[in-house]
Amino acid sequence: MVSKIEPDRYADTGFSVKDTAPEVNARLFRLMMSRGAGERLAMGMDMTATAKALVWASLPAGLPEAERRAAFCERFYGVIPG
Repeated sequence: MVSKIEPDRYADTGFSVKDTAPEVNARLFRLMMSRGAGERLAMGMDMTATAKALVWASLPAGLPEAERRAAFCERFYGVIPG
């Protein structure tokens, strides 16, 4: 499933979390930006790998490989290949 995050974001934070106060979002953003670019990239890659593992684990194990891959693409990217 493709993210449906609305474009309204708290000013100067880059985040779009509506149940968190803007001051907290600003603090989280400052903390995240205080990390090095490589560390932020590694964190993003780790989160993506975790999300992919969760999607793979949620698919029926008995599906043929091509169907599993198509189901993964549909669930993770929101598109069916082909």
